Amino acid sequence: MNEHILLSTEGSDRGTAYNISGKIIRRGHRLFVGWLDAAEVRGGAARIRLGVCDVRTGELIKTLKLGEGVDNHCGPAIALDGNGRLHALVGAHHGDFLYRWSDDPEDQAAWSDPEPVGPHHSYPALAIDSEGTLHLAYREKGDRWQLQYTRKHSDGRWQPPVAIAESPVPGYNHFMHSLTVGPTGNLNLTFQFHYDESGNAGQCKGKAAVCVRSADGGDTWTNEGESSNLPLRVDSARPFASCLENPDHSLRLGTHVVDGNDHPWLFCSLPDPPRGVMWRHTDRGWSEIDLAGVAAQLDTSGGKSTAISRDAQGRIHLLVGTHPDGTPTGWYDPAMELFHIAFEKDGSVLSSPRQLTDNDPERARWLPSIEPWDWIRPDDVATDGHWFTYTSGVVAGMLNDPNYDHSLKTEVYLGRL
Repeated sequence: MNEHILLSTEGSDRGTAYNISGKIIRRGHRLFVGWLDAAEVRGGAARIRLGVCDVRTGELIKTLKLGEGVDNHCGPAIALDGNGRLHALVGAHHGDFLYRWSDDPEDQAAWSDPEPVGPHHSYPALAIDSEGTLHLAYREKGDRWQLQYTRKHSDGRWQPPVAIAESPVPGYNHFMHSLTVGPTGNLNLTFQFHYDESGNAGQCKGKAAVCVRSADGGDTWTNEGESSNLPLRVDSARPFASCLENPDHSLRLGTHVVDGNDHPWLFCSLPDPPRGVMWRHTDRGWSEIDLAGVAAQLDTSGGKSTAISRDAQGRIHLLVGTHPDGTPTGWYDPAMELFHIAFEKDGSVLSSPRQLTDNDPERARWLPSIEPWDWIRPDDVATDGHWFTYTSGVVAGMLNDPNYDHSLKTEVYLGRL
């Protein structure tokens, strides 16, 4: 295995979550890495970090604090515009995001004062286009939870939000959304409907996976090439994958990357039979690459933690957290390790799964985040291999668990493919 760089021994149990948010950015001779450190004491605030590393070696030079979070769901989202300004959204789980920016992001004092963006936001997906407009998708809590979109032009304020999708029932929904800008400037937004009639988070299932696109910078959106009335609901959307016909079945969506033909690729777990697939869009529509034929020795079903990116040659890189001996697992298992699978741009497999972490059955290596592909700065991404981060440790439990303790500490690591 490659030797990985320890960024923190104070990591949250979800230190590198969630892959909805980009967390690794190159800027000149520096690499900026976002993660979440645990609360110092039980009941305290989680600490939102930005590491400044040497872009060649990954050596950690300094660690900045961008803000605080209420729990282990408050990891940062960072993105770089064409002028070198680093933008960050931090600090919320059902609250106000705090928006900050810096033209000298190595200097703690050079960051702007936090600007609230709210009111009931979670899971920021941030992308920047060639004009410097910030595009943001997030979950909004309400009677029926929504996937909302807003934007901020380089010289303007955050605009009023647009509801892209809405839960069919009151209560919990996790959209697992992903937002990118493609090579033509199109916005691509993928998401799932993940809900239960009871509204109870523990009983929710992913029932449909959807892709919408905007060719006019977020003014209007289409779903599978057709205009749609927003917000989309599970009965009005045109999903590319669904399991609506069986109430016991569930799918789970990963984030996406867009190829040189402006088509998304993404990981998704499907229920019948249980398996993981790579969904790929082409001019002929959606097709799937069954990972059972690619990684037969690994279990890729059941909603694994994943991360995805692209390189300058058009190859697609997928990171998957799963059990090294193929034992079926759910989203989390203490024996999880990280694996890398690469695909050629035509969908053929470039490499069989390569294990990135050493086996330790008592400390999961999971929640990967990978250096994202950026069509605005294609010459600056992964020039010597993608950087990635992951969390090493155990979980603190669910938020509604009386024994939940988000002061539990893990380790956060940086590696390179």
